[in-house]
Amino acid sequence: MVTRRKIAAGILMLVAASFLFYSLALAEGNAWLNKTNGNGKKVLAHNGNVMYSVYVSESADAIVKHAAQELADYLTQVSGAPFDLTISDGTPIGPAFLVGQHPAADSFALQGNHAEPLGEDGFIIQSAGPYIQIIGSSSRGTMNGVNYFLDRYVGVKWFSPTYTFIPDKPKLKVSVGYDVQIPRFQYREMFVNDGNNEQFRAHNLLNGKSHYRTQTPSAAGLNSWSDYVPTGVHNFHALVTDSVYHSGGQLLAMDEEVRRIAAQTLVSRIGQRQANGLDPSYGFSQQDAAWVPDPASRSFADAHGGTLAAPILDMVGDVASRVQTQIPDARIGTLAYQFSYPAPTGLTLPDNVVVTLAPIDKDHGKSLDGAGNERDGQQIAKWAALSDQLVFWDYLTNFSGGGYLQPYPNLYAMADTIQFLALSPAVKGYFGQQTGGARGPVGVGFDELRTWVGARLLWNPDEDVNALIEEFINGYYGAASSSVSEYIEAIHQSLEDSGASLTTSTPISSPYLSFDTMHQADGLFEQAEAAAAGDPALLDRVRRMRIGVDLIILHRRAEFAQVAGERNIVWNLDTTNRLQRFKSLTQNMQSFRIENGELAQLYQLLEVERSSSPIPDIVQNLPDEDWIELQDYDFRLHAGAAVVQDVKASDQAAARLSGSSTAWGIQMNHTNLPREGRWKLYAYVRVDPGSGSSGAGAFRFGLYPSQPAPVGVTFGEVSDGEYHAIEMPWVYKFNPELSVHYLWFQPAASGAIHNLYVDRIVAVREKPPAAYNPGFETIAPGGPYPDGWQTAGGVWDSGTAHGGSRSIRLNPEPANAFHVIYTGATKWIPVVPGQKYQVKGWIKNNSTNGNVSLGVRQINASNGSISYSWHPGALPSSDWTPYTVTFTAAPTARYVSIYFKSDQQTDGPAWLDDVSIEEVP
Repeated sequence: MVTRRKIAAGILMLVAASFLFYSLALAEGNAWLNKTNGNGKKVLAHNGNVMYSVYVSESADAIVKHAAQELADYLTQVSGAPFDLTISDGTPIGPAFLVGQHPAADSFALQGNHAEPLGEDGFIIQSAGPYIQIIGSSSRGTMNGVNYFLDRYVGVKWFSPTYTFIPDKPKLKVSVGYDVQIPRFQYREMFVNDGNNEQFRAHNLLNGKSHYRTQTPSAAGLNSWSDYVPTGVHNFHALVTDSVYHSGGQLLAMDEEVRRIAAQTLVSRIGQRQANGLDPSYGFSQQDAAWVPDPASRSFADAHGGTLAAPILDMVGDVASRVQTQIPDARIGTLAYQFSYPAPTGLTLPDNVVVTLAPIDKDHGKSLDGAGNERDGQQIAKWAALSDQLVFWDYLTNFSGGGYLQPYPNLYAMADTIQFLALSPAVKGYFGQQTGGARGPVGVGFDELRTWVGARLLWNPDEDVNALIEEFINGYYGAASSSVSEYIEAIHQSLEDSGASLTTSTPISSPYLSFDTMHQADGLFEQAEAAAAGDPALLDRVRRMRIGVDLIILHRRAEFAQVAGERNIVWNLDTTNRLQRFKSLTQNMQSFRIENGELAQLYQLLEVERSSSPIPDIVQNLPDEDWIELQDYDFRLHAGAAVVQDVKASDQAAARLSGSSTAWGIQMNHTNLPREGRWKLYAYVRVDPGSGSSGAGAFRFGLYPSQPAPVGVTFGEVSDGEYHAIEMPWVYKFNPELSVHYLWFQPAASGAIHNLYVDRIVAVREKPPAAYNPGFETIAPGGPYPDGWQTAGGVWDSGTAHGGSRSIRLNPEPANAFHVIYTGATKWIPVVPGQKYQVKGWIKNNSTNGNVSLGVRQINASNGSISYSWHPGALPSSDWTPYTVTFTAAPTARYVSIYFKSDQQTDGPAWLDDVSIEEVP
């Protein structure tokens, strides 16, 4: 497969590059180190006889004693021999494991005799004389060493919270020399709903305990977790509570009183944590919202690279320094997220600030340093120049659409990203988000595979990704592994071939979830289930991986059935049994996505009977790649909106919102749309008429943030109760600076309608802007004048031209104050609000006086003028010369028209030819 070759090549490059960074990383004290010397084979047990006892010191704490007990228990299960734990400081009789510090190790110069700093999590596994010692410089390090030994040396694999592979080795032998292990990443969290099973995470050497997990006390022996990332995110308003200091969604970042209050509050919060025996840290982070900054913050941003991260970081750094004067070891955490992700220039951060980089809008199906993610990936080096206390927040799941259940093929992207981050010593931690919280499902799709592979790479990013995936699949899916492996490769390949992006709201209709891919996946899972039929536990694991495939097929069954019929492909979609299987596997789940995630809502959505929607008239003659249909199951629904059966809708179903609602109840996130190109949007909308008058408002729609202003539709336009294709009066283009961006629909407050229905939204690719008939060579149907141009006093000239044989000419007209030729209304050029453009034209000017100029008129949705932009004027008595006009499309601009004018003072003719328009980066 293409994916495997790509990853293999990437690993070789990363391994080579890692040597360049190794010495720097070691100097930072955060190198990942995996050093093994010696090859002494030790027989631990043979045919029920124990050869090594397990010892732990009487003075060891609960964590070390718990780890020692687990060592004895698992060795017993693997070998069948009765390993017992001895808690004693006495000298063992015969060969023994020494877990942690122990007096018996003194005579063999053990006790962690090493040159490298192990940190909180590192450890040594070493043998000397009759002893094998597993020891870390902390209790958690010793615990990690035991878990590492059981996994890598003995073969115990904790694949999931509910399934552990225990090898059967009556003759248990291992090779132990001198093995030093230091993790590459200081903080390692794979955030998934695992039932808050800390033991599972500890077994896999993960040390993060954030978000809802902090609310559950640790069991005995599991109470020492990394506090590297300060607790608390999105809390500006919670720490500075007076709304007078709130501004544009965030804080008055440059205000002295804001900083004083924030520092005072943080000192109090951190003091409370210390009184409760917790670490002296706390988060100080932006709200989870956009920011319209106050003038002082905007000015500071403009002076430091133009990014709004500048005033935020200046405030956070200042506050952190103030807190540190009162609590010297205090640490403050903050986010670089959405508007604050681009790094500022000309700033530094105090050492006690930990920055979590969270590029939520990157393509999560590609590596951070891969094509399409250049903007986000390049920020890592820029942030590393500001701070060496960085954590990376990776988004590994879908929040909308099919949510956590939707197939999300980003295994290789996640692995590539971790390996890329490992090359920057400034990045100390990684948080891989696979759920929104404890309400997410447990053990579905790729969750457990991602968690297991991610955990291995966070310890040692040089591991072979393909080998890790293969090891997990073989161990977890057993007899069904070949079919499951083929499915995993197929859906990753489909993502790559389709060119689709993975976002946090990837739609169910995304092209990587195509008919061919889902048909192949369904067949592979039939094979997998047949292979697992004799093992109920294995069959359950296979079916939980299959949930995502069932979800897509159930949603799109009408479409898939039609395609199968057209191609004469036999595919029994078996909807009744498939839906029953889906419900039986998901009935105990609390939520399948962040918003509107109740399973009852999903079941209702799946039970709606649909037909295959016809191709919209507006795209009948367009190739498939030039248009996209987004059905109601891709919408975000609020305020009581729901998908209902509707025989008038294209597929017999639509999103419905009560006409009494005043909420933006039906929404479509911008991440459902492609990141490349420009797109015209059309919404298919109808209403249940009420008692409104013709001119009363029926509903409104708009883009959030409001660029341009919302648009209203009157009752008279839709009072027939039928669906209408409503053209959105703008061109959509992906804007990486807008993390929150969506289309919304809202009933008008007039009460004119009973219900509002939105069936589907169709996006049509807008071609790059181009002037029509730019060389004036084509005659208009009504001639004789150039097609698409209005010649108000101008002349179509066939005797003079810059290119071709034609141009347009303006003759002197002293009586005409505005002598002009311009683009006709039917050929206006669509533009994107906020986009910069350049219009170019070649002018020949035989006039010695007056002004001859090229210009642009911006036009709004009502065909009204917004503004004009003009070149200062062509040189008098000049031959063909290029002139340009540069402008930025206004927020309400929809079209532009190109103008060519001369004033009353000109005394000779002027010609225009070969005009063009293009976007300016």
